[in-house]
Amino acid sequence: MTIRRLPSQVADAIAAGEVVERPASVVKELLENALDAGARRITVEVRGAGRNLVRMVDDGSGIPAGQLALAFQRHATSKVGSLADLEAIATLGFRGEALASIAAVADVECSSSGRRIHLRAGRVIEEGVAAPAPGTVVEVRDLFANTPARLKFLKSEATETSACLRVVQQFALLHPGLRFRCLVDGRTALQTEGGGLPAALAAVHGAVAAASMLALEWPQVAGAVSQPRLSRGNRDGLLLAVNGRPIVSRVLGFALEECYRGSLERGRHPLAVIDLTVDPAAIDVNVHPAKREVKFREEGAIFAALQKAVRAALTGSEAPRVSVAPPAPPTAAAGGRQLTLHEPAVEVVDAPRQAPSSPLRPLGQVLDGYLVAEGPDGVVLIDQHAAHERVLFNRFRARLEAGRPLSQALLVPVVMELDAATVALLEDRGSDLAGFGFELEPFGPRAVRILAGPVETPAGRLEATLAEVLEGLRANSIDDALASLACHSAVRFGDHLEPEEQRRLIDELQSTTPDATCPHGRPTRLLLDWQELKRHFRRNY
Repeated sequence: MTIRRLPSQVADAIAAGEVVERPASVVKELLENALDAGARRITVEVRGAGRNLVRMVDDGSGIPAGQLALAFQRHATSKVGSLADLEAIATLGFRGEALASIAAVADVECSSSGRRIHLRAGRVIEEGVAAPAPGTVVEVRDLFANTPARLKFLKSEATETSACLRVVQQFALLHPGLRFRCLVDGRTALQTEGGGLPAALAAVHGAVAAASMLALEWPQVAGAVSQPRLSRGNRDGLLLAVNGRPIVSRVLGFALEECYRGSLERGRHPLAVIDLTVDPAAIDVNVHPAKREVKFREEGAIFAALQKAVRAALTGSEAPRVSVAPPAPPTAAAGGRQLTLHEPAVEVVDAPRQAPSSPLRPLGQVLDGYLVAEGPDGVVLIDQHAAHERVLFNRFRARLEAGRPLSQALLVPVVMELDAATVALLEDRGSDLAGFGFELEPFGPRAVRILAGPVETPAGRLEATLAEVLEGLRANSIDDALASLACHSAVRFGDHLEPEEQRRLIDELQSTTPDATCPHGRPTRLLLDWQELKRHFRRNY
């Protein structure tokens, strides 16, 4: 086959395929240009899901009249001039491909600085004079008209419209001091007045959600996160950015959601707007054609800063809870069962406690798994296993952090056989196991003898407990190990509890924080409020 140089139209279309994937890509690229130009007011109009029209109007510095045609040529940019500039990019755009790529697959008109240009499929159709106005106006029509194969990859009109609106919402949240307006088929879908992040959150997520957001006050981390009581069933409410640039990062997303572990049910996700300020020289924003991903020089430091900021904000928040009376004095577990809902007799450092204000009155146990109680807000159903698991998890973690484990020796030590990899793991993580309350000693080349275990863990469950704790440590997750320890130590669903044990567990649950879910994310309780009961039985009149 003969090697030949691609015609410019073909090369531009290939480049456009990387930059312009869908109508939302056009909105994003034009918004970035407007923000780089210092715009304070930006209006975005979308018609026909962006395929018929995307119109961007801004009041930025505009394009010099004599350079309007040059701006639509590939790699023409005012933001990068040398290789050194690529090492510290401080603008949202920098490659000079956006306008050329959009023009290659659409009909484009642009007016700025008293001049006007019209292009179709990358070719200049007309140039002339335009009415002088501040900023720039760009109209993109008939997207992908000259590349109809692209149209079949677009999703439904509603989905594409939602994607366009989401892009505007993201930039409105990341630049809350600017004014944004988005029109969808002639109707205003979003409008912000530049009143700061709370006002932008209210415009995007609603006033109720905005009132439940907590501001992030940490060096190099700005934005807001939701209180645990506000969550969604998807991640659409999560917005991560670096230097005002929206990004996709599984690592930072994991760092954020890890802060809510134990406070949200499994499958629920918080709302968040997090903008990280990072030295432009310490990141690479040129690793993805659409600039959705960035590469950090020190990802671990960014991970830690994000978690510290979010946890500092969440410290002052509370999960939905029903207050209870202070815990009763310690009593022994009944019937010889090693339930240990009570506090150990010796002094230990326990999880933080909150002073309760209104008591719950235990009413009984149903299905030998749910506790029923009456409170000031309604009837409360409590999953006894999930509740006890949460209590023990918080207690174990507090002991581990304080370095004060509490063990109970076994009358007959348990011998546990291990494989070679687990034996090596035991040698590496022996201090962690001791911090949990395990006392172990080698018993031959492939076995270990359990001499003692955490005081709350029944002796008959120690071997299975240790096996799962080791799996958590193998994954290098202390929280997973503690969750397994708490799960095996907690009262089981189906165990009958005496009335005093029921009260003890309810008091313990309401005296620990957080308490909304077990460590694995299952809810600990359900509240049937009085108003709902009255409405159901038609007693609200």
